Amino acid sequence: MRFLILGVLAIVIVGCKEEETQPPPQTGKLTSIDLYHGTVTLGPREYFWIKLEAKDGDTLYYEARVKTGDGDISYAFWTDSANYEKWKNGQSAQLNDYVEAVPSVSFSPSLASGVYYAVVGNSSYISSKTVWIRSYLRGWR
Repeated sequence: MRFLILGVLAIVIVGCKEEETQPPPQTGKLTSIDLYHGTVTLGPREYFWIKLEAKDGDTLYYEARVKTGDGDISYAFWTDSANYEKWKNGQSAQLNDYVEAVPSVSFSPSLASGVYYAVVGNSSYISSKTVWIRSYLRGWR
């Protein structure tokens, strides 16, 4: 009898744990919000940023490619608003998916609620670069 009670108790505990790990049901409609689609010319020492406001669980899709013959993308990353301000002011900051000297870049992080920035830059002192960018936010609305 004691083993039967312990067995039933174990099943109830395991059942409760499984229920807790289930993600909450999504409500609304899965929506894509265009953030930017086109080209931008980055002069020497310039960068281009996209500011976005995400809801919990949104995914940022970002892709950038340098135009043929313009060299590489000097750097690209995404970050939250607090770290963006630190980076802008020359302070140490957490820059997510940071890359340097690449012909193209893409990332698609899942985000918590908040304000974020996606940045692509040109660190050259002399030449300009033309970069094609496609970025959108996808989530439940």
